[in-house]
This record gives sequence, structure tokens and C-alpha cells, in this order.
Amino acid sequence: MSLRRTAFLWFAGLMAVVGILAAATSYWLVRGEAAVFLDSQLRQVALYVGDAPDSPALPNVVEHDPEDDFLIQVWDATGHTLRNSDPAIGVERRGRTGFMTVSESGEDWRVFTLVTPLRTVQVSQRIQVRQELATEAALRAALPIALLIPLTWLVLSWIIDRIMVRLNRIAVAVSHRDPLDAQPIPVEGVPAEILPFVQSINQLIQRLRALIERQRRFVSDAAHELRSPLSALQIQIGNLRTANRDPRLEDLLADMDAGVRRSSGLVGQLLRLARYDADAVKPTDGQIDLTAITLACMAQIAPLAEQKSIDLGIVRKDTAQCLGHAADFGVIIGNLIDNAVRHTPVGGAVDVAVIRDGEAVTVEVADNGGGIAPENMPRIFERFFRAAPQETEGSGLGLAIAKAAAERNRATISVENRMDGPGLLTRVRVAAR
Repeated sequence: MSLRRTAFLWFAGLMAVVGILAAATSYWLVRGEAAVFLDSQLRQVALYVGDAPDSPALPNVVEHDPEDDFLIQVWDATGHTLRNSDPAIGVERRGRTGFMTVSESGEDWRVFTLVTPLRTVQVSQRIQVRQELATEAALRAALPIALLIPLTWLVLSWIIDRIMVRLNRIAVAVSHRDPLDAQPIPVEGVPAEILPFVQSINQLIQRLRALIERQRRFVSDAAHELRSPLSALQIQIGNLRTANRDPRLEDLLADMDAGVRRSSGLVGQLLRLARYDADAVKPTDGQIDLTAITLACMAQIAPLAEQKSIDLGIVRKDTAQCLGHAADFGVIIGNLIDNAVRHTPVGGAVDVAVIRDGEAVTVEVADNGGGIAPENMPRIFERFFRAAPQETEGSGLGLAIAKAAAERNRATISVENRMDGPGLLTRVRVAAR
């Protein structure tokens, strides 16, 4: 059922119930007032019916407010008074039949006069009494509505919540979707007004899915096309070194080899970052040993540390099991240790620790380099941003790649300057298994 029809039926039902309750309550309240008024009329008719002169004292059989009484006057054909319910009030006799409003004894009266050949009957009522009766009747009619309005607000709020819950279910389903989930949004139970919007979103998801797939194919093809020429160039440099022993050419070939290696490293980083961006499907999680991965990363970077005479060591290695993708954590931890070694001066130290703390595992990498200026801290995860001096080797992609890999594995990375001395402290934290 559409939202429009649902809202119409609920609101129509609510208004019908409110109208019936208000009408019934108003009828019950006003009926009592009308009964009192009509009883007063019956009393006065009983007291003053007939043409006989007034008795010395008319019995007051019912308690009432004298101001609510009618003024009843009866004259015979000669103008002699036959009846006068209140002689103290002298409303003059009118000469024709009909209604009129007059002012007598400082009060306004509504008067009806009936003139016949035998007698004249005149009934008068205070205007103030008529106004009070009308005001009381109006208040009694409005009171049920005034009392029902707050209740109507509560019921209306409940109705709106009941109608909107179907939209909320769709919003919650969309908000909890994995960013990499390319499955269409289910349309079962979707209101008719929202169905075109959901279908449009599904069409957009399909187009994005096709675009991501094309990007993944491009990354795969680019990886092959970029790596092959660089690898061939390194082989040719090696052949030239073997074929020619001229010292000057040897220096040139060494520079070329270093440049090619840097280019190969940069291309590898770019392709890895592009692959993280393009992968719509995250690798299946498995149970991994972070301690073993950390030790393997340290072994790979140990030659660079030895070349710079840096003391690279592990100061703590708790048993650390977690769920994730081993290759991604190898990239994360490897980048953190590589950055620490490259940005630590010759003869420095890099300490690595694997800590199991309750329900989480943390890998810490601490160096005693120059650290990062506080104004550069907000930008350290930006791509190609380099907080270190320009002469320092690096591309500015290491932390960006580590952050992308961490997000794929529900891990967090933090970077801060050390409090116990110069240098930087980086941490990667993930839930323990």
C-alpha cells in the first residue's frame, strides 16, 4: 500500500473517531443544560397558564434563579392586566404581534407579543440570560474538542511514526550497507511513492559496479604493462655492467639502476593504492598471527637498517591472533617500519612492539628521528604529502597505503610524536581473536 493511501485511511479514521467522540460528549453536556432550561419553561407555564387573576402567592415548588424566568404578561381586550409574573418589571404592552428587542428598567429584553381579539399575551426574556445560555452551550460544545486535541496530537504522532517506519527501515538498510557492497537494494515492501527512487539507486549501483569492474581490469592491465618495461630495463642495466668495465660508465649505470628501482617502487605503491581503491570485494578474512607478520616485515627491512647502522629490534612480542587478510597487514606493518627506518638518522634506533591488551592487539613502531611538525599532523595520511625534508627518500604514499589497507580490515592507525624524547610513535590497532 502506498504512503498516501495509508496516511489518508489513518487520518480519515482518526478524524471520524474524534468527530464522533466530540459530538457525543457535546450532546451529553448540552443536554443537561437544555433540560434545566426546558424544566424552567414547564414550571412557568404551569404557574401562569390561564386567564384568572394572580393568586396572592404562587407556590415556588422548584429552586431556580429568578433572573432566568420569563416575564409573562396577559391583558384582556380592554387592557386590564390578567397576569404579570413580575409586577416589579414594567415592560410596556405592544400593539402588534411579533418579536422585538426593547430596553426596560435598565436591561435589554427580547419580547414576543401575541395580539388576539380577546387578549394580548406578551413573553419577555432578558438578553443577558440568552447570551449566558448561548455562551454556556458553546463552551460545553467546545470543551470536548479542546480536550481531544492533545490526544489527537499523540495519536497523530503515533500514526506518522507507524507510516515513517517503512521509510526508516529502508534508510537503516542503506546506512548499514558496506561501501563495497554492490548488491541492489531489495524492493519488497517498499512504498509505492519511494519505489522509483529505490529503483533509481539500484540502477546507479549497477552503473557504479560496472565502472569499478572496468577500473579493476585497468589496474590489472596497467600493473603488467608498467612492470614489464621497468623489469626489462633493470635486466639491460645488469647486462651493460657485465659487458663494460669502464668506471665512469659503472657510476652512470649505478645511478640509472637506483632511479629505476625508485620508479619500480613508486609504480608498485601506486598500483597497490589503486587496487585498494578499485577492489569492490574485500578478501575473505582469516585468522592471522600479527607477531609472525611483524617479524617477517622486520626481516625484509633489516638490510636497509644495517646499511644505515640503525638498531632495529623488537622489544615485546605477545601472542597476537586476529582476523584479517595477511597480505594487507604485511603492507601496513611493513610501511610503518620502513618509514621509521628511512626517517631515522644514521646510528639511530627503531623499536617494534606487539602488544595484546584485553580484546585488542596493537603493533607499535617507535623511532628517534626528527618527528613531525604539529601543523603537518592533520595531513600525514594525504597522498603524496611528505612531512620529512625533500632530500629524504620517499614518495609520500606509505601512510596513505597503510591507512587504506587498515580500513579494509577494520583496523585503525595513529601517528604521534613521542613524549619521552625525539622521534615518532605509530600504532596499528585491531580487535583480537
